[in-house]
Amino acid sequence: MTRRPPVTSQTMSWTVHFRKTLTLAIPLALGQLMSIGINTADIIAMGQLGTHELAAGSLAARYFQPFFFMGMGLMLAVGPLVAQGLGGNDDRLVRRAFRQGLFLAVAVGLVFILPIAKGRTVLIWLGQDPDIIAHADEFLLWLAVGIPFVFIYFVARQYVISHQRPIPQVVAAALGLGANIIANHMLINGIGPFPAMGLNGIALSTSVIYLLMGGGLLIYIGLSAPYRASAPFHRIWVMDWQITWRMLKIGTPIGLTIVAETGMFIAVALMIGLFGTAPLAASAIANQIAAVAFMIPLALGQASSVRVGHFAGANDRNNIGRAAWAAMIAALAVTCVTALFIALFPVPLIELFLGATDLLTKDVISLAIPLVMITAMFQTVDGAQVIGISVLRGLNDTKWPALLSVGSFWGIGVVSGAIFAFYFDGGPVGLWLGLLIGLTAAALSLGWRMHRSVQRINSGGSILMG
Repeated sequence: MTRRPPVTSQTMSWTVHFRKTLTLAIPLALGQLMSIGINTADIIAMGQLGTHELAAGSLAARYFQPFFFMGMGLMLAVGPLVAQGLGGNDDRLVRRAFRQGLFLAVAVGLVFILPIAKGRTVLIWLGQDPDIIAHADEFLLWLAVGIPFVFIYFVARQYVISHQRPIPQVVAAALGLGANIIANHMLINGIGPFPAMGLNGIALSTSVIYLLMGGGLLIYIGLSAPYRASAPFHRIWVMDWQITWRMLKIGTPIGLTIVAETGMFIAVALMIGLFGTAPLAASAIANQIAAVAFMIPLALGQASSVRVGHFAGANDRNNIGRAAWAAMIAALAVTCVTALFIALFPVPLIELFLGATDLLTKDVISLAIPLVMITAMFQTVDGAQVIGISVLRGLNDTKWPALLSVGSFWGIGVVSGAIFAFYFDGGPVGLWLGLLIGLTAAALSLGWRMHRSVQRINSGGSILMG
């Protein structure tokens, strides 16, 4: 077996850190954009079916997202552990983290199937429109079927990314996006042996695509260097409860953090749903624009987590701080550009998601414009908070960041948005302002904790938390 070269402890220049961060982050961003492109293609396909279908599909997707992101957070624990194993030349840790990640993917996915499929009951209890829910019922069933494959894909993706050679996940996501667009058309309208399923065909297409992407990456890992160097499938059936517990300890706060942020958007969307179909469709569009824009700072965050994890595993405290701050500076620069682009072109971006002949199109556009402008305003703080929390994940610091995130997103963001919307009659715009406030609070608190962690490490304190 070919051994990996040890990580150097020489302090890298700022130029080298920026270059290495961007070299890793650019393919990650492409992969993220392709992955979110699958969801974006679904939203566009819903909008082409009609505003009612867009409202129903986006409502179902909102309900699905907490399960999706909680599982994703658990699987993200694979990344720091594999990166630390690679940094310390510990093949056993690399192999164990990957193996137990696959176990958690299947176990958590199976547990989540039933509550996702039975989402109709919860949505009715939350006071959503019964007519819209009726269109979303079977849609949720087809999404539920594919959730274990979604988590398997996340584990395989984290394993590949942690080797700092992320091109295979870009290829998988690109092929998945192309296949999803084709499958959406086939299953919505029916072709050959495939019946016309309308809105439900979009959900089935997504589930099948994640099955193919996850399976494809696993095959590639087993056949290709350097991913197979740690013998990732060796004794794949053996349980390792120590690593499983460690992953749950790291991953559960990550999952709760992601659910807290996405849950803030979901809670706002559910409250906007109380204002009618057109506001719900408008918020779905603004949310999707925000989600696409977020993929770039998210990729920089993942790059920072991997690079910090490698340096931490190698006990190389000289480069941890520079790796962290290089990612933060890059994210702030990129999100300023993104914010300007969104602010300059709100209407063309909104029109991408709407059919020209729909009766509610003009209403949706007028409602979406202020929401998209606020989306432009929170780009920089959203980028800052994801870098802060990603760096802390690379150091296994997940408990306090989770508490800070929950407090910022819910205690500040959701509460302030509800006050603006219902007490001051701000409506959907007031709710969206709450997102800006919550993300700003998270950026300040997580950025400060990252700063303090770097100071601790530079002064000779412990590197890894937990």
